[in-house]
Amino acid sequence: MNLFLLLLSSFLFGLVCYFSFIRISVDLRKSFVVLTAYRLLFFAIQSILFYVLYKNKLDAFLYQDILTELVRGFKKYPSDILLFLQGKYLHLHVSEELKTYLYSEVRVAFFMKTLLPIFLISAGNYYLMGAWLTLLGSLCFTAFLSMYKKTDNFYVWFVVLIIPSFNIWTVGILKEALVIPILFLLFYLLQKIINLKGKDLFSTVVFIVLLLLVWYVKYYLAAVFIMICVFYMMHVYVRLSLASALISTFLLVCVLFGLGYLHPALKWDVFPEVIYIGYNLTCTKFIESTPCIPFDLDMTWTSILMNFPKAFVYAFLSPFPWQIHNLASLLAAIESYVFLVLVALMFVRWFRKQTSVSGIEQISLLIIFIAGSLLILASPNIGSFSRYRIFYLPIYAYIVFQHSGLIYSRLITILKKIFI
Repeated sequence: MNLFLLLLSSFLFGLVCYFSFIRISVDLRKSFVVLTAYRLLFFAIQSILFYVLYKNKLDAFLYQDILTELVRGFKKYPSDILLFLQGKYLHLHVSEELKTYLYSEVRVAFFMKTLLPIFLISAGNYYLMGAWLTLLGSLCFTAFLSMYKKTDNFYVWFVVLIIPSFNIWTVGILKEALVIPILFLLFYLLQKIINLKGKDLFSTVVFIVLLLLVWYVKYYLAAVFIMICVFYMMHVYVRLSLASALISTFLLVCVLFGLGYLHPALKWDVFPEVIYIGYNLTCTKFIESTPCIPFDLDMTWTSILMNFPKAFVYAFLSPFPWQIHNLASLLAAIESYVFLVLVALMFVRWFRKQTSVSGIEQISLLIIFIAGSLLILASPNIGSFSRYRIFYLPIYAYIVFQHSGLIYSRLITILKKIFI
């Protein structure tokens, strides 16, 4: 019976791939196929790395085990499904350890509810489930790419979407694999809603539902997305003047403080405590991994400012040679050094006036430098930092690729020959 369900799920996956292909516009089909195949390859690489280097101890396998135990209980006690969806975990017929974990990890519990239908469609198979999530992510990215058809921005964004570290952490059974592609889809939907002046009710409803989903899974990524959208719309749709600049600044400040009311961890005065807790939790949780980067933190903004220069160096210059201890850290180091070269080329070309970095790009880089430095303070383990930084990596890479010269000229020429 399990073999039959597995074959049926595989057949359904193939059908969805086929119908997704034929429903996509002709000029995007090739990029969809290449992107999906590439991401599925990285899911295979991710599975091997997780098995060899991390002994199946990462979140992806934990989520699979939780769903397996839950569904095993659902088969014997069907009423547990309703209890699970209602959040009444103490009445579930599962281990006491899992009950406690679901109550303590609210976001994980919500993520499990989101993944449950995909788990059932996948017949409980880890690899099929990862393939489904990878396919859904590719569809989200393809919708985003459709905004830039027949422009050079299309090829720049395509290069961004095939960055190795970005793909390692946005495929398979991970929160990022669900949330990050949805954020790209949300930006596409937002642009569509704006262009149609709010007349597309379906897109508006889907946008709200997906934004709420992201908020309950990764609230801080939803907060960053909201800020980016407000910042983007002010830049694109507000004519620059002293009055508009003051109003825009006021609105941006309101958004920053408003997010604090939506979630207590986003409050300005609480934020140093959040970073301090994240620092200590990372150093405790990953004690068997490489040593944490030492920072002298307490629960004040003063300590953050004092450690900021060191955090900036480690966020954008590491892994250093002495931090390379396995294949994953070696690959991360190579990618980091490539970015350093591209950033250096960008600044050289900018200084020589061979390229023009716009005002919004300069501000974006400043925000990224701040965000990366704060992130490594909260996650001072190189492995965890490499994973969590992917929320700003696309924008960072997009700016660098556009202005470094190498990517924009040679690689885009090659991509044009492939896709045209």
